[in-house]
Amino acid sequence: MKTFLCSNYIKRDYLRRLEFVNKKVSRYTRLKDISKFGFDIDWDDLKVKRVIFAGVGGIGSLAAEMLARCGVGTLDLIDIDTVSIKNLNRLFFRVEDIDKPKVEVAKQKLSKINEEVTINVYHTDICALDFHEEFEQIINDSDLLMMGLDNVAAREYVNTMCVTNNLTYIDSGASRSGLGGYVHRVIPYKTACYKCPGSLEIGKKMRDVEGEPCSASLPFTIAIIASLQVEQALKTLLPNLGTMPDYITYNGLQGRFYYFKQKMDPKCPVCGKKARKAHAEQEEDIIQIQEIDPELLQMIDDLEKSNEPSE
Repeated sequence: MKTFLCSNYIKRDYLRRLEFVNKKVSRYTRLKDISKFGFDIDWDDLKVKRVIFAGVGGIGSLAAEMLARCGVGTLDLIDIDTVSIKNLNRLFFRVEDIDKPKVEVAKQKLSKINEEVTINVYHTDICALDFHEEFEQIINDSDLLMMGLDNVAAREYVNTMCVTNNLTYIDSGASRSGLGGYVHRVIPYKTACYKCPGSLEIGKKMRDVEGEPCSASLPFTIAIIASLQVEQALKTLLPNLGTMPDYITYNGLQGRFYYFKQKMDPKCPVCGKKARKAHAEQEEDIIQIQEIDPELLQMIDDLEKSNEPSE
């Protein structure tokens, strides 16, 4: 009797595996099954996308894992922190990760989850002067930035870098109490940026939403915010997936979501009309310099080095 049952089990398992092979099942099959419900989405488009993660903490690590599982081609992870024991209440890190750079731990885990994804890591302060040029180059080569930083100064810096280099980014954060959070998508020169008074005013009204840094950290809140950020990211990278409001806040005490529609501030120092004009003029100057005869540039450089006046 036992032999008969074992034989049936092996047969059923073989048939199930054969069915999977015939259907060409892959790690993305369940994602692509959404097409059965009328959504025309080419998930393979994600294979050529490049996404930056500014911060790989509680929210960033989970968001990176979800995008890796979805098959985003390249992930750039930027974070200067190392894993500490207080991070272990979150969903990504383990005891054996303590004292290791978060970016290295994330790369190791994400590579095991999806070996098809290219993962670049930068264990550095995102605001460091010696990282500025490299960061700008990464921005220019990317499709989206996911922000999960824990201080206002860093957010403002990344906001300026993304807006002036025309890269859409999605900011996120948890409240100081751990009972709320927000997700804010910024499309340069089309939606209000982090520095616009409207964004700052929302932060004041939701006083507990944006903190520097958050004090309490609750895993269920972090998971909710990370999921919202990833949903916004996928809808940005795959337009046929639908739309979401650009500014969403979550109140965990009431279990409610709030949606805000902001207007761009024409006087904003980052994305306002004057700032945009100044940036355009700067770009024009760069183009003009690039068009100058290389031999002339070399001659000017030689003269400056020798400190000799031109004739």
